Amino acid sequence: MTLTGIAAQVSTGTNPLTHLFAGAKRLGGVYHLDYERAVIITDDHTKRECGGVPRHGFLLAAATVPDQESQQPLDEDEVILLRVRNVAQLPNQAEVVATRLAAMRDADLRDRPPSDVLDALTSSQIELSAFECEVLGTFYPSTAGGHQFIQWGADLDNVYAGARYFVYTPSPEVLSFIASYPERTEDEIDRGDEPNLITLGHVRFASTRRRAESAGLAQVPVHVRVTDFISRKTAVLGMTRAGKSNTNKTICTAVFEHSRMTDESIGQLIFDPQGEYASVNQQDQTGLRLLGEEWVRIYKFRADPANPQEEALTLNFYNQQELVAVRGLIEECVSDLDAGYVQAFRAAEVTEPDQNDYATQGAFQAARQQASLGRFALYALLAKAGYKVPTGWSGIRIQMAGAMSTLLLADHPDAVTPDTTAGYVRINTADGLQNAMTWLCKRLTEAASKAGLPQQYASLDFTKWQNAGAWNAIRAAYDGTGGTAVLNHLKNYVEFHDPRSSGNFVPKVLKDLADGKIVIVDLSYGSERVGTRMSERLVRGLLDAANNRFRSNLPARKIQIVVEEAHRLFDRENSNKNDTDPWVRLAKEAAKYEIGLMYATQEVSSIDPRILSATHNWVIAHLNSDRETRELAHYYDYAEFADEIRRSEDRGFVRMKTFSGKYIVPVQVAKFDHSMINNARIAAGLLPIDAPNTGI
Repeated sequence: MTLTGIAAQVSTGTNPLTHLFAGAKRLGGVYHLDYERAVIITDDHTKRECGGVPRHGFLLAAATVPDQESQQPLDEDEVILLRVRNVAQLPNQAEVVATRLAAMRDADLRDRPPSDVLDALTSSQIELSAFECEVLGTFYPSTAGGHQFIQWGADLDNVYAGARYFVYTPSPEVLSFIASYPERTEDEIDRGDEPNLITLGHVRFASTRRRAESAGLAQVPVHVRVTDFISRKTAVLGMTRAGKSNTNKTICTAVFEHSRMTDESIGQLIFDPQGEYASVNQQDQTGLRLLGEEWVRIYKFRADPANPQEEALTLNFYNQQELVAVRGLIEECVSDLDAGYVQAFRAAEVTEPDQNDYATQGAFQAARQQASLGRFALYALLAKAGYKVPTGWSGIRIQMAGAMSTLLLADHPDAVTPDTTAGYVRINTADGLQNAMTWLCKRLTEAASKAGLPQQYASLDFTKWQNAGAWNAIRAAYDGTGGTAVLNHLKNYVEFHDPRSSGNFVPKVLKDLADGKIVIVDLSYGSERVGTRMSERLVRGLLDAANNRFRSNLPARKIQIVVEEAHRLFDRENSNKNDTDPWVRLAKEAAKYEIGLMYATQEVSSIDPRILSATHNWVIAHLNSDRETRELAHYYDYAEFADEIRRSEDRGFVRMKTFSGKYIVPVQVAKFDHSMINNARIAAGLLPIDAPNTGI
């Protein structure tokens, strides 16, 4: 983006501060000034002429020639930036209030407007008012690279008597300069660089916009530098439907456009819990996937095999390394069933136990055996439901007495294979799983009947199987003794299983990111537990790869990660207890690896304060709780905005502080639209395309 307006004018050789008063309107004067606050005096007529004085509005104070402020040089080469905080008391406030009361009384008694019963002097007196303002800092002229520019200091280095200062409301052009400062830094001027800026939105001081519109201040653009969001942490905070996703999409598109313009690979990994990033939704009438199949890859369950942009995010249900995710998906599958046997089925423990949870080695080995029998029953149930066993599957190894395996093989010659360890067998086919499971179920049913076991099986001891809790819980679903609902439900989830999947989709994702692509992980299908498992695995793989490059002294690969519903992942309790958690690692190690993190949540108080303290960019929309705004008040001067953040529910109305920005700026974030997509496509060397369903 080419610099325009004030940013482009200040290098003309004249005092750059004079440009700040072009088109400015004089609001009043300062009658008190210290290092932190200023009190200004004005009147109702002047306020109307200036378009109103909204809370948190920006004002300029300077020691200027009173009659021709915009034409004459400044008495002092500095301009103080003020932010309106609240109304203030006049020195003669009691007298003014008494006069106002008298005027209102007389007007009421005579049934006439106050202007008809007041003389001009009295009318002028009662219209006086004052505002308390926060001193944000000082603009002053400086030189870099042989060019003049407007420098910023976050304080005052001197305080004159208040009567020397006059106060102005900036013109739309100057207001844009203030809200976007610095559009060009001193270092960039020295190097001759032009920063890549995007118009994130427009200045918005208040929910009520009537006076801003009449004064021509409702569409003042706010420019931010894209590089502020790259390799840094960004918090996008606000209630549901407050515009967080809109902001994220706008920034993601801008980062992609920047990467293509600079030919720098910046991969973006977006965890999409609702599927809104992966699709062209009705609200946006556009979507990130329209950036092109060569630049956007979507990993999802139920991927369309005919769509080259989509990759299947499937599981090999027989891969023991994916057992946690598999169990999560199965639990979701039967979540609408409440029969007792279903509850037992869901509670059956089939994962490998942790030895640290057991006091003795014997207890640990017993738990391992119980879990292995449970896995055997689960895999047999899956085979019965139509889940294809992978070719070359290593199978499941279970303990089975020699006499029992001999009789089983007599009935089903290929059901099991004797293991190298005596007393163990291995099962590695679908027929073997079902034949062995069916045979055992039948034998236990016979053993429990009055007739007992047939003679050829009478010598067998089934006590271990009768006491195998996990195995029996799953058996009730397998043989129908509990019911057939679980089996029927599982048949509807076969599409989540891919026997060819190694379960290791991480390398493919890492390659896409290294190539500078946008990778969207669509988690809208499947349970939250499955989505969490998939996300954790990706983040862990990403961090391990970044760590390997770091230790090998290789340059870091810039990657941006976008996380919705971050309070589920970055909670304080987990951060304090588990440093091995991938999300905790990401929060702590991302900067070292040049991994940017943009996290969105409505629960600021749930985020570990170490993450919040390391956040560079803040985009704060509506929050409805004083608990959340109190937490937010610990950072910068957001305490000043707490009441408005709770009160204003306008979608996209945010208070923003960026890495380069010097102060908080109230912004109405621009709506994510198709023109952003087409601008990014052009930067990538692609032709613009029509917006879906609009024909534009």
